[in-house]
Amino acid sequence: MKKLLFFAAILMLLQTTSKAQVLFSEDFASGSLPAGWTNDSLGLPAANLWLFNNPYARTITGAGFDSNFAIFDSDESLDDDSIVELASLTSPVIDISLSTAQLYLELDEQFRSLAPPNGEARRHIEYSLDSGLTWQTIVFDSLDYGYPTAVHSLYDLSALSGIESDIVIRFTWTGNYDWWWALDNVQVVAYASCTAPPVSGTATATASAVCPDELFDLNLVGADAAPDISYQWQSSPDSLTWTNITGATSTSLTLTQPTATYYQCIVTCTGVDSASVAVYVSMNPGTSCYCTPLGYSCAGFTGNITNVNITGTTLNNTSGCDELTDVAYTFWPDLPSTSANLVRGNTYDFNVTTDDDNIISIWIDYDLNGGFEPSEWKQVCTTSLASVANTASILIPVSATQGPTRMRVRARLVGNQNDSSSACISFGSGEAEDYVIGLDFSVGINSIPLKGSSMYPNPATGIAYVFFENTIANASIQVLDHIGRLVQSKEVTNVFSTSLDLSTESDGIYFVRILTEQGAVTHKLMIAR
Repeated sequence: MKKLLFFAAILMLLQTTSKAQVLFSEDFASGSLPAGWTNDSLGLPAANLWLFNNPYARTITGAGFDSNFAIFDSDESLDDDSIVELASLTSPVIDISLSTAQLYLELDEQFRSLAPPNGEARRHIEYSLDSGLTWQTIVFDSLDYGYPTAVHSLYDLSALSGIESDIVIRFTWTGNYDWWWALDNVQVVAYASCTAPPVSGTATATASAVCPDELFDLNLVGADAAPDISYQWQSSPDSLTWTNITGATSTSLTLTQPTATYYQCIVTCTGVDSASVAVYVSMNPGTSCYCTPLGYSCAGFTGNITNVNITGTTLNNTSGCDELTDVAYTFWPDLPSTSANLVRGNTYDFNVTTDDDNIISIWIDYDLNGGFEPSEWKQVCTTSLASVANTASILIPVSATQGPTRMRVRARLVGNQNDSSSACISFGSGEAEDYVIGLDFSVGINSIPLKGSSMYPNPATGIAYVFFENTIANASIQVLDHIGRLVQSKEVTNVFSTSLDLSTESDGIYFVRILTEQGAVTHKLMIAR
C-alpha cells in the first residue's frame, strides 16, 4: 500500500465561516460525464466506464451524497463478466495559482472492496502538474474506505501552494468482479491559515426537546473553518461544568441523551480555544415518547383486534384492522368510546375480541414514563377463539402516577411471541391498538375543559408543557410577561397537552393564560436557566 500526502477526515459543515476559496467544484448533478472530464482506461478505450446516474441503485449513505454521483460499479448488479477492469476518471485542468497556504483535494467517497482472492480491487488517486504527462500518487489502497457510511475526505496538496499553477486529478479503479467506488462533490480548496482566537460560532440542535432514545443532530454554525482548526463538543447538565464528548471532533454530531443537557463546541486554532454559544436540549415528557410497534400490515394476515372494552367505563371500541393508518397499528383519539377513567386501587375487567386464534397482551404505563415495562404487562390469553371476548381482570396499582397515560393492546397469531417484553417489537401478524387512559384523572372530550390543567416543568428552561385534565376542543393559549405584555400566543384543537417554546424568552416570571368558550384559567410560570 502506497500513500503520499494522504489525510482523510470528516470535514466541517458548510455552515461554518470558512476562510477558504473553492478553486474547483464538481457535484456530478447532471447524471452524465461532466464537461472537461475524461472517462477511459489511462488513455485507452475502457471495457467498463465510470457511471453518473447510479444505474444499479446502490444505496450510498453519509457525507454529502445525493442521487447523482460518479461510481465505478465493478459488480454491475451481480454480473460477473470476467473482465479485468481498469477505468480512470480524469478532471479538467484546475488553476491553483491563487493558493498561497493550505491546499486540499476534498471529496465525498465510498470504496467497497471484495477480499482476495475474489476481488483485489484498488482505488488510485493521482495528480499531474504537466497536463497528464507524468503523475504523482496521492493514495493507492485496496481496503474498504467509507463503507458502510460514506465519508468526506481531505487530501493535503499544500506542498504545491505558491509553486504550481495548474493541476489535473485522476481517479483510477483496477480490479476484477469486485464491488464499487463512488465519488461526489469533488473540490480543490485553498485555505488561509487560521487566526487566533478563532470565531467559535453558535451550537444548534435539530430538536429543542427529545425522547430518551431519539437521535438528534448538533451543528456548529458561523465558526471559522480550516484544516488547522480543531473542534471538540462538550456537554453539561448546568452550563457551568463541561465535559468533553469522546470522539466528537467535527462540526456536527449525532447522539441521544437520557437527560436534559447543554452543549457547546470548543474551536481551537494554534492552541487558542474559543467556546461557541451553547444550545440546550430538553426532554419531552414520557407520555410523548411511546414507541410505535410496526413491522407488519393487515394485508394477508388475520389476528386482528375487533373489539376492546373495559367493563364499567365508556371505553367500548369496535373496529377492523388498519382503521386509521396503512399498518396494523392504531392510536385511537381521546373520545369517550376510546378512552377510560380508571380509579387507582380498583379492579377492572378488560375484554378483547379478535378474529382468529391469538395470543393477547395489554400494557398500561402506570408510571407515565413513556415506556411499557414488564411490570405493567398483563397476559389476556395465550389461546383465543375468533369472535369470542377474552377477559383479564387488572388491579390498578395504588402507587400508579395520577394523570393521562397510554394503554397498549397487542394481538398475534398463537404460537408466536407476545409476552411482557413485546410492547415495541415488530410482529409478522396481528394488530396493535393504543388508547388514552386516565388514572384518577378525567379524559375524553365531554369533560370540563380546564379542570386540573397544569404546567410542567416549572421553573422552565426552554420547553414548557401545558397538560389538561381532559381533551380541549378549542383553546387560545397566551404567554404574558410580568407586566402583562403578550409575548406569545397559539391556538390548539382537540389536544390534552401542548408545548410552549420559551427558549428565546428572558428569565423571569410569566403568566400562561388558557382561554376557551367554557372559561379561562391562568398559570404562573417561572423561566430560570
